[in-house]
Amino acid sequence: MDALVSAVASDLIGRFISFLIGKYQESSAADISDTIVRLQRALLRARVVVEEAEGRQITNRAMLQQLNQLRREMCGAAYALDAFRWRDRRSQATVRLSRAQARPPSSSDCSDFLSAMVGTLEATLGDMREFVVLLNGCPRFTRQPYSGYLFVESCMFGRQMEKEEIISFLSRPSQDLDVLPIIGPFGVGKRTLVEHVCLDERVRERFGKIHRLRSTDLDLYSYGHHWSSFDFTTMLLMVIDMVNNDPDAEESWRRFHSAVHRRAHRGSKIIVVSRTEATHSSLGTVSPLRLRPLRREDLWYFFRALAFGAADPDEHPDLAHLAMTMCTCINGGLALFTVANIVAGSLRADPSVRSWRRLFKVIFETAVLQFGTAADDKPENYYYLCSPLGDAGASCLFYNRRKLTNVARSELPKVTMLEMLTSGSLPSTGKTQFDVLMWESRIPPYASYVATCDTDTAHHQQVVALKKPLLNKRRRDHQEADSPSN
Repeated sequence: MDALVSAVASDLIGRFISFLIGKYQESSAADISDTIVRLQRALLRARVVVEEAEGRQITNRAMLQQLNQLRREMCGAAYALDAFRWRDRRSQATVRLSRAQARPPSSSDCSDFLSAMVGTLEATLGDMREFVVLLNGCPRFTRQPYSGYLFVESCMFGRQMEKEEIISFLSRPSQDLDVLPIIGPFGVGKRTLVEHVCLDERVRERFGKIHRLRSTDLDLYSYGHHWSSFDFTTMLLMVIDMVNNDPDAEESWRRFHSAVHRRAHRGSKIIVVSRTEATHSSLGTVSPLRLRPLRREDLWYFFRALAFGAADPDEHPDLAHLAMTMCTCINGGLALFTVANIVAGSLRADPSVRSWRRLFKVIFETAVLQFGTAADDKPENYYYLCSPLGDAGASCLFYNRRKLTNVARSELPKVTMLEMLTSGSLPSTGKTQFDVLMWESRIPPYASYVATCDTDTAHHQQVVALKKPLLNKRRRDHQEADSPSN
C-alpha cells in the first residue's frame, strides 16, 4: 500500500513539474515573440529616421552625433535579431563555422541581448523627437535611388558625421594655413571620404581650385618648381597623400608647408591623408580625424543589403543564415569594404543555396598569408591562397593587390573575380600568371582593385601546406626518440 501511494505521489509530482515547465516555456516563448515584434517595429522606425536623414544636409554637430548613435543602435539591433531568427538553421556551413575564428552570438546570448536591445533602441528613438522636427529644416540632397541596395552600393556608407566634420573644418574662417590630418588603416575609406568632401558644392564654391599631391612629389614644389599650376590669389585646398614607404615624407612635408605658407592666400586649407598614426598625427594644426574600421554589426547591415539586393531576407531564411555565417568569416586583411563588396556581388549574381554554399566553402578555406611585420598593414604584404574553381579542383594564389584610379576601362584586366567565383573554371588566358579585376567601386573616386593570380605558385603552396603537418610530426617523433628519458 505504501509503495502504491509513493508511486502515485511521484507520478503526480512529476506531472505537476512538467505542467509548470510547460507553462514556463509557453510564457517564455510568448515573451520572446512579443520582444521580437517590438524590436521589428522599433527597427522599422529607426530605418525611416536614418534613411530620411541620410538624404538631407545636416550641419548641426549635435544632430550628427545623435544620428550616428541611432545608426549604431539600429545596426546592432538588426544583427542581434537576425542572429536569433536564423540560429536554428542547420547546414554544412554551421558545422564548419565551429572552426572559424569569428562566430555569431549563441542562442542564449541573442535571447538576452534582444531584451536589452529593445529597451535601448526604443529609448534612443524616444530621444529623436526633437531631431525629427529639426530635420524638416535641413535641405534635401539630389534625388537618391529608391532601392536600398542601390543606395548602399552607390553612396558612401556610415561616414556622414565624418564628412560634415571635414566640411566644417574647411568652412571655418582662418587667418592661417590650417592643416587637418585624416588617419586610419588601409582600406578604411580615407580617400573615398576626402573625394566626397571635395565633390560637395559647399567646398567647390569656397575654394578656387583643389590640388591633389603625393608626398613623393612635394620636394618638386618645395624648391620652387611647378608653382605655375597654383593660383595663390584665391583660396586653395590641397590634399596631400602621405606615401607610407617614403622615409623622407615628413621632412619633405615640412619644407612644402613652409613654402606654401609664404605664398598661400588667407583661408587656404590642407588635408593630409595618412595611415601612420605616430608619424603624421602631429603634422596638423587641429586635432586629427581618425577613421575606424566597421564594427561587425555595421558590416552585417551593409553586407546584407548588397547580398540580397531587392529580395527580402525573411523570405529566404536558408540563404540568410548562410549570408550571416559568411559575413562572420570575412577576413579581408584590412579592407572590409572591398572584400564585402566582392563577396556580396558574387552572392547576388546567383541567389541559390547550392551556389552560396560553394562560395562559403571558398571563403572559409581561403588562407590569408601575411609577409613582413605584424604591425605593417601594407596591402602588398597580404597573399590569398584559395580554390575558387571548385569543379576543376585548381587553386589560385592572389598577391600584389593594388588600387588603381583614373584608369581607362580598356586598360583593366578582362578576367574578373566575379567570373572566377561563379563560373567554376579557369579563364582561357593560356597563362599561369594573369591579372584579375577584383572589384570596381561605384562611388568616387571610382577606384578599381586589381590582383595577380598565380596558379603554379598556388599548387606549390598547397603541397607545402599539406607536407608541413607531416614534417612537424616527424620532427616531434625524432625529438622524443632522442630525449634522455627514452
